[in-house]
Amino acid sequence: MQEIRIIVLEIEDDISSRIIRLRQGWIVRFVKGASLLGHDIKLITSIAGEIKWTQNSDELASFAEIVCLKAGVFTYNVYENEQQYVEGFLQVLPELTSAGHPLPLDAIICQTYIAKLLGPLSEWKDRLRIAKESGFNMIHFSPVQELGKSNSSYSLANHLKLNPAFNNQGTNYVMNDLAKIIGEIEQEWGILSIQDVVWNHAAKDALWLHEHPESTYNCKNNPHLRPAYVLDRLFYHFSNEIAAGKWADRGLPPVIETDNHISALRHILQDEIMPRVRLAEFFKIDIPLLAEIFRTAIKESPISDDYIEDCLELIPGKQWARFGFTIDMASAVRKFNHSRYNVSNEEDRQNQCIHAFCNEMDYLNRCKDDYAKEIIEASINAVIGHVYYTRVNPSGPRRKDLIGDFPLVDCYFVHTFPSETWEKDELYAYNDNTAQYLMACNGWVMNANPLIDFAAYPSQVYLRRELVCWGDCVKLNYGQKPEDSPFLWKFMKEYSQTCARIFHGVRIDNCHSTPMVVGEYMLKAAREIRPDLYVVAELFTGSEVIDNIFVNRLGITSLIREAQNASDSHEQGRLVYRFGGEVVGAFIQTSIREATSSVAHALFYDQTHDNPSAIEKRSVFDVLPTAAMIAMASCANGSTRGYDELIPFKIDVVNERRLYAKWTEMGNYRALIDIRAIINRLHSWLAMNGFTQVFVDQMNFDIVAVTRHNPITHETVILVAHTAFSKNSINHVGPVVRNVHFEGLLEEIIFEAQIIGGQEVQPFSSDWLHGLTEYYVEFMEHLKPNESKLVLVHGVENGNIELKNFSSGSVIALKISPLKSAAESVAKIRNLLANDDDPLRNELRRSLEKMSLQPLSYIFFNCIAEEIDCGAGAYHIPDFGQLVYCGLQGLKPLLKKIVAQNDLGHPLCDNLRKGCWLIDYIVLRLKRHQNTCEYGFVVEKIFMPVKDVQYYLRPSYFEAVFSLIYRITREELFKKLHPDLLSSSRFVRALVFSATSFVNAINSSKLPPLSPSVILEDQFPSSLSAGLPHFSVGIWRNWGRDTFIALPGCLLVTGRYYDARNLILAYGGALRHGLIPNLLAEGQGPRYNCRDAVWFWLYAIIKYIKMAPHGDEILLMKVLRLYPFDNTEYGRDQREEELWRTMHEALSRHFIGIDFRERNAGTAIDEHMTDQGFNVRAYVDHEFGFICGGNEWNCGTWMDKMGNSHKAGNAGVPATPRDGAAVELQGLAYAVICSLQHLHKKGLFPESGVTNGEISWKWNEWAARMKANFENCFFVRDDDHSFNINRRGIIKDTFRSTSTYTDFQLRPNFAIALAAAPNLMNPKNAWRALNIAESILMEGDMSLGIKTLDPNDWNYNGFYDPSNDSYDRKVAGGFNYHQGPEWLWVAAYFLRAKLYIANELNQQTYDETARNIRKYLGRYWRHLEHSRWSSLPELTNENGSHCGASCHAQAWSIGCLLETVHHLYRK
Repeated sequence: MQEIRIIVLEIEDDISSRIIRLRQGWIVRFVKGASLLGHDIKLITSIAGEIKWTQNSDELASFAEIVCLKAGVFTYNVYENEQQYVEGFLQVLPELTSAGHPLPLDAIICQTYIAKLLGPLSEWKDRLRIAKESGFNMIHFSPVQELGKSNSSYSLANHLKLNPAFNNQGTNYVMNDLAKIIGEIEQEWGILSIQDVVWNHAAKDALWLHEHPESTYNCKNNPHLRPAYVLDRLFYHFSNEIAAGKWADRGLPPVIETDNHISALRHILQDEIMPRVRLAEFFKIDIPLLAEIFRTAIKESPISDDYIEDCLELIPGKQWARFGFTIDMASAVRKFNHSRYNVSNEEDRQNQCIHAFCNEMDYLNRCKDDYAKEIIEASINAVIGHVYYTRVNPSGPRRKDLIGDFPLVDCYFVHTFPSETWEKDELYAYNDNTAQYLMACNGWVMNANPLIDFAAYPSQVYLRRELVCWGDCVKLNYGQKPEDSPFLWKFMKEYSQTCARIFHGVRIDNCHSTPMVVGEYMLKAAREIRPDLYVVAELFTGSEVIDNIFVNRLGITSLIREAQNASDSHEQGRLVYRFGGEVVGAFIQTSIREATSSVAHALFYDQTHDNPSAIEKRSVFDVLPTAAMIAMASCANGSTRGYDELIPFKIDVVNERRLYAKWTEMGNYRALIDIRAIINRLHSWLAMNGFTQVFVDQMNFDIVAVTRHNPITHETVILVAHTAFSKNSINHVGPVVRNVHFEGLLEEIIFEAQIIGGQEVQPFSSDWLHGLTEYYVEFMEHLKPNESKLVLVHGVENGNIELKNFSSGSVIALKISPLKSAAESVAKIRNLLANDDDPLRNELRRSLEKMSLQPLSYIFFNCIAEEIDCGAGAYHIPDFGQLVYCGLQGLKPLLKKIVAQNDLGHPLCDNLRKGCWLIDYIVLRLKRHQNTCEYGFVVEKIFMPVKDVQYYLRPSYFEAVFSLIYRITREELFKKLHPDLLSSSRFVRALVFSATSFVNAINSSKLPPLSPSVILEDQFPSSLSAGLPHFSVGIWRNWGRDTFIALPGCLLVTGRYYDARNLILAYGGALRHGLIPNLLAEGQGPRYNCRDAVWFWLYAIIKYIKMAPHGDEILLMKVLRLYPFDNTEYGRDQREEELWRTMHEALSRHFIGIDFRERNAGTAIDEHMTDQGFNVRAYVDHEFGFICGGNEWNCGTWMDKMGNSHKAGNAGVPATPRDGAAVELQGLAYAVICSLQHLHKKGLFPESGVTNGEISWKWNEWAARMKANFENCFFVRDDDHSFNINRRGIIKDTFRSTSTYTDFQLRPNFAIALAAAPNLMNPKNAWRALNIAESILMEGDMSLGIKTLDPNDWNYNGFYDPSNDSYDRKVAGGFNYHQGPEWLWVAAYFLRAKLYIANELNQQTYDETARNIRKYLGRYWRHLEHSRWSSLPELTNENGSHCGASCHAQAWSIGCLLETVHHLYRK
């Protein structure tokens, strides 16, 4: 199956350290993330240039793809215009073959050889045969090129010439001869070869450097090094003085070996030596010289009016000579060339300016004294540290003489000229003919940023003496591009391509100090020769982030890691796990999935060649256990020649001259070689056969068990190793440790081995390298369980291993296969997962085809309160808690997160390993209800095999089976919705899916009865919850306002016309006083205290007629009127009538005027409202045609917060009465009335208008009156000078409210009116109002909603907390519910209004608006992706911050956004 990795593009600060590893032939699919929605971006890759996006109006449904056709590292960049948003990297892995056979990267087993110790080329194969016999399949060679005078393996004198040391007498070999040898060991032995490449430095005696000194950092091309060179020469001559005994009488003799000598050295340096160099002079200016230049400048310049407070900065001069710094003279003139008081003439003024100038210059010079003092202190500390380590510290080399190659401190610069004094040497630095040969030596800097060139300015590493110097080589100076140093780039390119032609890969030496651009260029050149080049490096950055940057930029295939860095077996086990593959039982990943960041692939060494011997560092008894542990890591392995021969010392890359032993010289002494072959075969076999999962068990301080697992066959290999990190804690008897338990069938003991200490000691040879001979390894292979000498096996099925004779240095490896029953269960599961036509899959689909949407909502959702309402409860996960939904969706987001992180330590996974209770809960929950019972039985059959797999595999297979059930069930759900949704984006489908969570029939929250003529699919019609979890059950579930704000999006856009029809008819049946209830209470105890719900109901009916197939038929459907008269009691006088009659009654009652007192007024229905608040009034203003109502003591619109704090004095006070004409009602009414006029003309709505007996209006007359007055009454013009105005160009929130100032408050409600009726006013004025509101109410970068009040309003507070018990009247008891917090449903209306009004203007404005709105949608998508509720909240606090009192899932938030998205993507 084609592997596809999805990269979600986001605007991120830095993803340069994110490693994405891919294989050749894989497809990379790019999709826009939330932060890039609405951006017109270009995607450019180094694989295929610009990639075109698939055409789709929904950005989240479009993508761009590339195919990974070749190995290497590739970039992808996202641009919009000239701005770069994203830069990422793709690493396509090389495909290695050995003698025609594939070699997976994790199967690599590499042995390092120091090339110069292999002797003449004719003897190489005899010495390299050790690698073959030991089972290695790759050899790493140190550089094979000609070495410099020091004979260091990494100090190359000629990068293009083979080392003459490989010649035989009379035979001079060349690179082609070496290539032949490398080819032979591949073809004959199946061994690949890699070699170090050294780009960063060259031997200081390399002839080509003296021909091309520009290739180095020297005192000519980097003059900032001149002060450092001078200091270096000072130390050199001081060293000679000490060696000559000049300072002996001061306590500093020629041989420095005590702490007293170090103390004397410090005092002499501080008091006498360092003052000689007068270091500060290199950073100062020549004041008299600059004063004269300044004098000339001000004579030629006008007097400055600038006032510059900051001091000027000293700037390095080009030569870095003493007193050679300078300043920006133009800035000096602007700062000091001013008018002056009390001056007699122009000359006097100029003199005062010069005086002021010189004062500041003097100050700046004095500052440089402090700067130089700090450098001197740093350099002295560095010198003392170096001398102490090399001459006094017992752990150091304890050098004696100060002559030859080891002066007091390392020389940082190559100096080949006569040298009498440091003062005379200083002259060389300022003569270009000599300065170019004063070359800076290479080295490394502790704790430095490897991405910064330590030799280039402004670094002062050389001056501060912070370089750990390699005195035999110089650092090469490439510049930034080939044109900067043409010879060097060409020379090194030829070198790199020669290496690639001979070897299968390269190891980058000193990678962390090699300029990144150089590495990129040279590797690109090398891959031109060998596309599948294997690239390894050892980095010493101290930061995994920086390591990853190198991996990405250079395309490093494997990073060298070393077990010897571990301080104990626990840490070594952690490294095996860290670098060694997936965890055992990891989740099954699909072939199409998001690309996740990887740990850099490791070439994991038991010991590298440039570190101390493992025997020195630990003990001889640890060599075998550590080698075996590393072999169990699911990554490439490595070792160094000498490790298996028990060589107890470091083989020095500089000074060692003895050659490696030949295979023919080994005789019977094999040390670890034979057992190494067995271990290597095991490592290779595990990699070749898919054992990709790893588990490490720390059994005690020294004993570690490592498990490798095959996730397909579920075979397992367990290796137990008894390490010995300390020579002082060797255990020669059986350890006290728990038994090793296994699940499955123990097939065999693959091998067991033990290091044994002998008696015979062979002296070390002076001719060739060999190790300890008094130790050997006893081992056996392919044992039956009862044949082991080291352990006792208790049971071969689900048994345990007793480590009876398991002394230090012991290792055992066991092979375990699954029991037959478990294997059969796994086969059933995998067959189910692989075959779309599996009988159980089809049975599951058939059970779903019969269902309505109502049971599907139950299958997926039901919050805890809804589940309890059904007579059941939620599943509790120990140490985690309950899931937010009791259905499948409760688990899905959690599992998604767990799978993405492979978090098998999560409490859910622990719960699954311990038992099958969660499976039982899912099945019993489904079987409990008649309409999901059949589905539940199928789910039970599907889950049955999961119960029989090994316990540690249960989380993985549970998730795979659960996800299959979830996917099929969700697919069937979407088949029952609007067909267009099947091809919509993930974002749209997520909104639609969330909408499903609100729609269900709840026992305690039934709808009012419907007419018997209404045919039902389910026993009870579904209601629509206002929000979860707060409004899920009981009387609090069903709210008229919330239902019909949410209904168009949640039900009509999704194609749920049946459910929408039922809700419209049910609420219509509860009409009373010309209003539908706010709080429904099943129609038996409704409250009619809101005057906007009926308008949202009417508007929803109009939407239904437009969107539903044959939607106008609903007008003739029967409504069962529960309250045909205002005084009707529930259950009496019920009657049926057509819906159009009910609608007309609502409109007529408004036209006549509604004025009543709520039934049961008082604390029984509202404990906070004052008496006047129970008086409800709604009417049509016959002057303007507006919908009006309310009073200052109630709040009849959606902003319905009633104060409840007696302490703060807001109890019984509406926070937002919004009496008068609320702006949104005018838009809703206008839209309804215009639609009725249209329906009447078509003969679909019988009534032509309304009358109160005295006045009669046709629908078109009413609409015309509203439109004629709306803009004049609601739009605040620039010439409006009303007393309460605080902003102009806005649309008022109300008209003629009791508190007149509230009319002029900037709130977002006007956007509802514009979205419902975009032609209600002049589009230019509407557009202006929308833009003003957007800049003020939606300015937060993270906002999901829109502010409900202008932040400049004194009532504004953006943080809602209903538990606030303060004396602050504005916020106590959550009084600011609608006074600032950001509501999502209104924001969705706002965005829709912008679309509609933009459409009224012109196409360009619409296109730009649509693009900007898509940017907003990205925020909602991000929230949906991370929400446990898979939904959007009711509201947030300021700038999108979480509001704890908000519903986590709100129907109108989802519904209104669905409407906006529906329009956006269907325009």
